Amino acid sequence: MIIELVKDNLEHYMDIENLLVVYNQEGCGACRTLKPHLFELDEKYSVIIVDSFKFPKSCNFLPGGISYYPTIGLFEKGYFIKEINFNDIINKKFK
Repeated sequence: MIIELVKDNLEHYMDIENLLVVYNQEGCGACRTLKPHLFELDEKYSVIIVDSFKFPKSCNFLPGGISYYPTIGLFEKGYFIKEINFNDIINKKFK
């Protein structure tokens, strides 16, 4: 499942297991490169794409904030587990 937020309501999805939250920015080339690869991930992952400028409240779930785009966080039922490397998804090293 891949969802692009249309409202600043990431909290409604935080109870999902194996949740990847992709924080991006409109106009980000790396974000555009990443997007098709998200559809190739194992079905056990749910992906929420957050436009960081449009939805700043949803950015508060990532500890330490966002320093670059795309920033990808793995969450388990609302708990931050770790940050996922962009290249690991592109190169299919993230499972």
